[in-house]
Amino acid sequence: MHPLSGIKKSLEEKPYIISIVICIAIFIWMLTGPSQAEQSNIADAKKTTLPKVKVERLTAETVFKTLSLYGRSEPDKIANVSSYEVGQVEAIFVNEGEFVTKGTVVAQLEQGDLSERIESVKALIKQREFEYQGAKKLQQQGLQDQVALAKTETALAQAKAELAGLALSLERTTLSAPFAGVINRRLVEVGDYVGRGDAVFELADLDPLIIRADVTQAEVKNLTINQQVTADVFEQSSTQGLIRYIASVADSNTNTFRIEAAFSNPNMTQKAGFSAQLNINAQAVEAIKLSPAFMALDGEGNIGVKSIDSQNKVIFNRINIVKSSVDGIWMTGLGSQADIITLGQGFVRIGDEVEPVYSNEQE
Repeated sequence: MHPLSGIKKSLEEKPYIISIVICIAIFIWMLTGPSQAEQSNIADAKKTTLPKVKVERLTAETVFKTLSLYGRSEPDKIANVSSYEVGQVEAIFVNEGEFVTKGTVVAQLEQGDLSERIESVKALIKQREFEYQGAKKLQQQGLQDQVALAKTETALAQAKAELAGLALSLERTTLSAPFAGVINRRLVEVGDYVGRGDAVFELADLDPLIIRADVTQAEVKNLTINQQVTADVFEQSSTQGLIRYIASVADSNTNTFRIEAAFSNPNMTQKAGFSAQLNINAQAVEAIKLSPAFMALDGEGNIGVKSIDSQNKVIFNRINIVKSSVDGIWMTGLGSQADIITLGQGFVRIGDEVEPVYSNEQE
């Protein structure tokens, strides 16, 4: 019998052998993998399905890290205009809220008999002067000793001292402003009786206007005297000023340092007591400005921004916020230049390869 006839007969008697052979052939073909042409087609298909994202290339700029502090506006100095003498208030020449210059007369106390006592002492001085000159001549002639001359000289000096005291008392019945400022409070009325040291007016100097705030141990090292600052006072326009004081010793309760910034206040139009924010340019850094809408979180909860690298793969950049403005946030951590994903960042993961579409026509 022909060998092929034997094989044919065997296959007819056992058709399952054909199925086994076919399965073995398919299995071997699958192990060998797709052809080069098929691989190329798969790669092309994969390339055409890369997710598209909108990308903007941004460059860092030099900005100042802003230190924001909160405080309140206060007068440069505030003091009580007090009485040096005992007496009744005879007249008041200023009103509350009125601006006065240094030396302005604000009130008058009764003078009593001071004028008459001054005239009396002046006459006594003349007498004491004659006595002293007479004693001096007698002493020169040897008719009077040195002790008698000294007594007349002492009496003359005492009379002059009494006159000076009375003149000072008369001068002090007139109360004047010790510095330019605003009459913040009037504490007496005409007819009130005041004693030595009793306050009559409260005077506040509002030029310059002072804003006091507290800074931490880490922040104080970047501040210097005469450093420029900006203040945003409640419902008022921003104004420029200078740091005039930095405490050398920290507050024992808060471990913060008190600073004072001075702001020009011509005619004392701005009032004290308002809440204020001090903005200080503390340090120059290279930062990129970006809308906060483009920020994201990584798997660990760190805030950052998604960008692409040179292979168009998504990377996550942790950032540090330097300062905020009306049109965006300045941040570091992106280097001097970065390709930021501005649209589609929520649909791609870190490490994904993407097809970038540059919004600013850069490649």
